[in-house]
Amino acid sequence: MKKIYLLYGCLFAFLQCAWAQSQEQRAAYRVNIPLPRPVDSVDAQFRDYVPQLHEELIKERLACAQQTIPLTYHPVVLRFIKKYLIDNRRQTVRFLQRTPRYFPIFEEALRRHGLPEELKYLSIIESALLPRARSWASAVGLWQFMSFTGREYGLRIDRYIDERMDPYKSTEAACLFLKDLYHMFGDWHLALAAYNCGAGNVRRAIRRSGDKTSFWEIYPYLPRETRAYVPFYIAMVYVMRYHEAHNIPYPQEVEPFLESDTIHVPPKVSLQQLAQGLDISPDTLKALNPHLKYYATPPYGTSFALRIPAHKKAWYALHKEEILDLQEEDIVLTETPSIPVQKVAYTPGGHQKATYHRVRKGESLGIIAQKYGVSVSALKQWNHLRGNTIYPNQRLIIWTKQSITPDSGPYYTVRPGDTLWSIAQRHGISIDQLRALNPSLQGDKIVKGQRLRVR
Repeated sequence: MKKIYLLYGCLFAFLQCAWAQSQEQRAAYRVNIPLPRPVDSVDAQFRDYVPQLHEELIKERLACAQQTIPLTYHPVVLRFIKKYLIDNRRQTVRFLQRTPRYFPIFEEALRRHGLPEELKYLSIIESALLPRARSWASAVGLWQFMSFTGREYGLRIDRYIDERMDPYKSTEAACLFLKDLYHMFGDWHLALAAYNCGAGNVRRAIRRSGDKTSFWEIYPYLPRETRAYVPFYIAMVYVMRYHEAHNIPYPQEVEPFLESDTIHVPPKVSLQQLAQGLDISPDTLKALNPHLKYYATPPYGTSFALRIPAHKKAWYALHKEEILDLQEEDIVLTETPSIPVQKVAYTPGGHQKATYHRVRKGESLGIIAQKYGVSVSALKQWNHLRGNTIYPNQRLIIWTKQSITPDSGPYYTVRPGDTLWSIAQRHGISIDQLRALNPSLQGDKIVKGQRLRVR
């Protein structure tokens, strides 16, 4: 019996010793093993994570994203993708914040004109989706129209309004312009190139390349900026489609789409007075009408179409007389402040010609400006000059309106990219006159080498 008690005692002592040792080990484990990090810190590290770019994956994604406009891979495309997905990610977030306000307008207009929906991304590289953007060459608006091109497509530009800043009307004009360019060249890459540098420069590049008909074949003959323009567009389509795959989530704070409707108001109606009568912010009214240069409607005409929030149209109809009860002499035309904007890409108009001048010894900006019939301020803007100092052999770019001179002779031979419209414009006649001179024409189809009578 003593042996049994002794055995139990030894077993109890052994178990007690083992339990104490296990407690020491558990205490050491709690001390030496770090606790898991808070979820917020993990999320913060993930938010700062920038995935690497893989060339083959980008090629596959471009092929998947392609709809109507070819999304051809090129090393220059990769350079722009890297710029906006790695180097300048904050700018990409700003683009995404503005898309809800303007993309619905673009999509509706493109759908109505039967144009590819992916053309909506063109406005990002043109103006960064800023309706009052103004380039150093005085191209203005979401679609960066030059003044004469804007007027050619029905946009009114005067002392009081600039419809290049109107999101709806400028988008309508851009659709018509892009449609004309596509009909002219039959290729979307060439149409985009012509949107950037003008149809004349694209035709010249086609001729120099030996009548090649694709963007990449005439690539070396295009202006330097236009060579990067189409790759930039392809890269922007990729960035907008796959930003989340590169850890740039869709932003929570965005500029919402403003549901609006038009009302007709008399001339010289104060926007502040109208905003007060509608019980809305003057900033909201100005955001809906960025084409107004002053805080009042223009002083001419019998009425002016003004955009207001859609839910306020019924209120305006009921209280119109009260809202407009303001003496005309009490309204002061106060100019709206200009918004300085650095343009992403410069778009000269369709009939603007770039001329290069090599500075000679003794020449000044004033002498050069007088020689080409331009202003000194424009010359400085075009060449990013801060002062008036120039140097011999310095190369300056000068943009002048290209005159369209009729070709000599009663006949014209159709060239690549020609349309009935462009031929009629070149020879100073209408399309109807061109058809009358060529009764054999059927529809709008013409082919390279075809001989047309133009006199």
